[in-house]
Amino acid sequence: MTTTARTPQRGMALIFALLALLALSLGAVTLLHSVDSGTRVLGNLGFKQEVTNATDRATQAAISWISSHSDSNATANLQMAALDANDASNGYYATANGEATASSTIQVDPTGQRTASTGINRRLIKWGGSSDNCAYAANVVAGECVLSAREVVTANGGSEPVTLRYVIFRLCTQALAPLAAGNTCSQPITSAGGTSSDRGELNYAKPSPLTGISNSVYYRIVVQATDARNTTTVTETIVQY
Repeated sequence: MTTTARTPQRGMALIFALLALLALSLGAVTLLHSVDSGTRVLGNLGFKQEVTNATDRATQAAISWISSHSDSNATANLQMAALDANDASNGYYATANGEATASSTIQVDPTGQRTASTGINRRLIKWGGSSDNCAYAANVVAGECVLSAREVVTANGGSEPVTLRYVIFRLCTQALAPLAAGNTCSQPITSAGGTSSDRGELNYAKPSPLTGISNSVYYRIVVQATDARNTTTVTETIVQY
């Protein structure tokens, strides 16, 4: 009678099964983490879009403020005297950078992300009120955090989800009447009347159809919106009035 020796089992199949189970578990955890991250990203984008959409309300409020101080008769001075001087309490500045005399060496930095440039000084906006030290910007130096914003909507955690603030800059070089001597303002160019033979013609020898100046001035409206999760959006709008 012939007998065959049986090889003792060493548990290799169990080890492979455990390794496969571990790999599947790691894959499931990674998949769940990926889905959770995607959900968070979509949620953040949704909040960002909601805050961005809300800035339109502050822009409209700024336009209404300009309108309430404008000369509806469009006289030679174009605007009433109220728009010829800075009004920091209402977030209004009669020059392009908030200085009494605008200069290309001083530029407004609404987000605090402007990189340092030789010969260029920045002006920061106190979005948080008079006590704000412009901590949102890096490397703040004395004399930079000086511009005031007007808060038009305050978040209350309930019916109002965002806080809205704006600053208005009239695009002029000096805080004077637009037509005052030495003052230059950005104004739209309009077509002027011409003879019937010149209609539709662009001719460097006869530029008059394009040299008319509209009785209005450009304004730069900068708006900041912040929600309860501290999601912040800054928008800019150029309007003429």
